[in-house]
Amino acid sequence: MKEKISMAFQDFSYQFVQGLSEIHRSLDLKETKEAAVSVVSRVFGAKGASLLLFDRTHETMKLSESFGLSEAYKIKGDVNPKKSIGETLHGNVVVIRDVATDPNLQYPQEALQEGIKSIVGLPVAVGNILVGTLRLYFDRPRDITWEEMEYLKMMALHVGLSLRKSFYFDAIKNSTTNIHLMPPFKVSESMLNLVKTATLSGNSMGCSLFLVKQSDGMLERVASFGLSENYLSKGVVSIAHSIGEVSTGKPVVVTKVATDPRIQYREQALQENIKAVIGYPVKVGSKIVGALRWYYDFEFEPDKDHLTWKEYLAINVGLAIEKNQLLIQLKTRQDWYADILFEMDAKPYNVPE
Repeated sequence: MKEKISMAFQDFSYQFVQGLSEIHRSLDLKETKEAAVSVVSRVFGAKGASLLLFDRTHETMKLSESFGLSEAYKIKGDVNPKKSIGETLHGNVVVIRDVATDPNLQYPQEALQEGIKSIVGLPVAVGNILVGTLRLYFDRPRDITWEEMEYLKMMALHVGLSLRKSFYFDAIKNSTTNIHLMPPFKVSESMLNLVKTATLSGNSMGCSLFLVKQSDGMLERVASFGLSENYLSKGVVSIAHSIGEVSTGKPVVVTKVATDPRIQYREQALQENIKAVIGYPVKVGSKIVGALRWYYDFEFEPDKDHLTWKEYLAINVGLAIEKNQLLIQLKTRQDWYADILFEMDAKPYNVPE
């Protein structure tokens, strides 16, 4: 009997380690999500699994990837974290042993029609940010042992780590691509795409890009995503009185907007439900030309990796601005080559016979 238990545990451990390797295998975001739901379903013997991620407002969770579930169940609707299971409310694993009788389900009838008898919800964090949940669905009532619970937590931790690198890679890839494909003289469109990428990949509620107005010491907003017009029209932003990433040339983290004296428009920020702000100086060469700011609807302290990733996004924004400046300079000197050739008495368009 002991030998059978030992063999079963060895097989489970092997499958678990192989599953972790599969989850961490790719930098591609879609492949990482697909691996997460298929691996967790296979390793723990579930009917299927889903990865639900918070939307930008953190008020609902949307299905990001699934495995083993029907189309009818997948399109049942967005998930309200306050009405569904509750693993993201408290940051703990939640086990629904009997779907038919448990009141903590948003879509109980749809689950029963899908043949789901038990559900396990695992909160998933990327760094210090809770981004959603990984849910396992079983076609039988399921009791989770203490050992299984520890393995489930470990799996959720690794899914978060893998998603983190994929989120970061995807954001840097998209911002770099945006720079290379930036249409000449359409800087506003390109900057909007960059702040949108920064918002969505950074799990923030919004992001704004400001450029320095040397004439009056103010910051002019040139692109923004995710913030209301009411907040955006709050007033002029002063370099000297707002956060300080431009005046100091260093990143600034405001973990608690409600009490931080560096917030210029605290009342308007609180009305917008902004609770934390991260600001990075934007440079062209060694010159500070603006600021890139992320706004969050929750208080948190970003870790080193999160800040490093933001630094590279700010660098990419600076590169985009520099590229646009170069394009403008080339435009103003579009006849430069023709002038040089004229002075050399060359005839570039005539091919000698």
